[in-house]
Amino acid sequence: MIVAAIIALLLALLFIGVFEWERRDRKETGSEEDKFVGNWALVAFWACAFFFVVFALSAF
Repeated sequence: MIVAAIIALLLALLFIGVFEWERRDRKETGSEEDKFVGNWALVAFWACAFFFVVFALSAF
């Protein structure tokens, strides 16, 4: 379960990175385009964070 927790943590960090990158890009360019990627990256981050906690707690 430790490996699953580490994978979930890495995926959570990846998704929050995608969210921040997309947010910063929109600020720099002044773009008013759809926030589809950022919104789903945030949802995926919370899902991975939840599974990280579940896997980490079940490891002990």
